[in-house]
Amino acid sequence: MKKSSDLTPSMEDYLETVLLLEQKNRVARVKDIAEALSVQMPSVTGALKSLKNRDLVEYEKNSFINLTPKGMKLAKAILQRHEILVEFFSLALGLNGDYAEEQACSVEHAIDQETAARFQNLTRWIQANNKENAAPGSPSV
Repeated sequence: MKKSSDLTPSMEDYLETVLLLEQKNRVARVKDIAEALSVQMPSVTGALKSLKNRDLVEYEKNSFINLTPKGMKLAKAILQRHEILVEFFSLALGLNGDYAEEQACSVEHAIDQETAARFQNLTRWIQANNKENAAPGSPSV
């Protein structure tokens, strides 16, 4: 099944970051996004303009960034895929937290919600059927 959006992984990262900043600070600013993603502020501005053109964010120069309802829906889906994958990589595969996060960031852009739900179901099944919460023989990284 194909993903529903035509966003690049980078654009998805911007949406996810805006959502996380809104959850943490109630607002998102260009400076905070740049810091969170380790990019320069002009890169953030360019990405926000592109996201604004797609009706995913409300953005004006020198103001806070807000997700539109459409942007919020997409950002929540991206974050959900990320969280499902972190759980799968850490609990089912036994990867350490930072490495599980890194891997989730890479994979979250390549899968759709249906595939993420299957990862989640598999993780739950492994948890229910394995007292050690890891797949047999899974390495710890």
